[in-house]
Amino acid sequence: MQSGTKWTALILSVVAGVGGMIIGNAKLKNNSPTSVQPRGERAVTNAISRTTDVVMSTDVTAVVEPLGKPFKKAPYANNVWDLQLYRGKIYMGHGNSSNEGVAPNAGPIPIIYYDTISSTFQTQTVSSSNPGILPTTKMFVDEEQIDIYKVLDGKLFIPGNDSDGESWGLGNFYRLDGEIWTKYRNLPLGVHVYDLASYRGKLFAALGTEDKPTVLISHDQGESWQHYGTINTYGYRAYTLFQIGGKLYASGMMYPANNIWGDRTYILEINTNLQKRDVVIYGSRMLPGLTYQLGTTPYNRIGKNVNFDNKLLYIAGQVFNDGQLTPRSLNVMTAINQARRVILPDTAALPTDVLAREGKAYVLTYTRQNLNYINRVYETTDLVTWTEILSFEQDTYARSFEESEGDFYFGLGTDPDVLSASSGKLLRVRRDNIAINSN
Repeated sequence: MQSGTKWTALILSVVAGVGGMIIGNAKLKNNSPTSVQPRGERAVTNAISRTTDVVMSTDVTAVVEPLGKPFKKAPYANNVWDLQLYRGKIYMGHGNSSNEGVAPNAGPIPIIYYDTISSTFQTQTVSSSNPGILPTTKMFVDEEQIDIYKVLDGKLFIPGNDSDGESWGLGNFYRLDGEIWTKYRNLPLGVHVYDLASYRGKLFAALGTEDKPTVLISHDQGESWQHYGTINTYGYRAYTLFQIGGKLYASGMMYPANNIWGDRTYILEINTNLQKRDVVIYGSRMLPGLTYQLGTTPYNRIGKNVNFDNKLLYIAGQVFNDGQLTPRSLNVMTAINQARRVILPDTAALPTDVLAREGKAYVLTYTRQNLNYINRVYETTDLVTWTEILSFEQDTYARSFEESEGDFYFGLGTDPDVLSASSGKLLRVRRDNIAINSN
């Protein structure tokens, strides 16, 4: 349990209200410019997706299979933040890194996967590689939350989102070797390790620190790390690493379009020669269609993202409850400061996850309807025309999804103010039950 640090720009806390909570109580231990987009939420007509003439969606509620709920924590900490397919296994992230609110500091977190061959949940062991420390074997990672899994150069990694009960001087990452995870506690000042990326034969890590949003580089596949650069943006956290146009970018906080502080800030660009530079960005162009509303959180960031057709498909939204994300929009980026918002056939749908397969991209969304939620999957081959391929109703929403051999898997989640006991469940929709089979 760690104390937070205060957001230095006091005016933001006063005007935004909850904005100070995002930074002030944050735990610190620890993928050519265009004209400004219209600022109204509805004034993004150039981003509206075309729908097909024949509606080919299908309601699969009656055939959704509940596979189980392997987590043993409180509902909010059971949020399935990520699902990741790796060698026939569906890895599941859960936990909660926030110091406050419901189910705070929920670590340590077991690494649990669903085996699609044996139809069972399994937990994998974690060993330590720290020099000078006696070898240990545990059935969990020393983190408050597993937020994402990353497949890099054919290997599966976990960024150390928020170490559990360890000093602030070093951060962690975990790599799967065979059937055993190896913990590396060697990222300098890695209070939070939010993302990892492989680029030009090097590993990069995006950190939240006590000072500035920081990026580290490893020349030896994570055996050692060196300081690479910082992002000249608000707060202390580098959240996301993504590639576009052959370059790697590290992004932190962003402001949406507003008439109070402006929406100009920076991201860090890394080119093919591993040279870095600050690049000016504008929230109105990186978060198209989003505007600041008085009394809401002004701090936004890029969340889940995939590369598809030489573009970046990504979810953007507000930062809340420490480092979590409230999704607000789905976007397609063709270059830095050149992005358009996707308007799906269900215009009220909120995106929670994205997925790419050869020739197709998918987005998972939900729409609240009375006391239940309608979960939908849309597919596209061109990032312009989006077709609903399945929908199902649940008492909560699906926060993450995966696909294996044509079957879709869904990890259920919940919000801290509307807690659902179904959070943490894994569901499956079999390929044969999808009328418009996407594979």
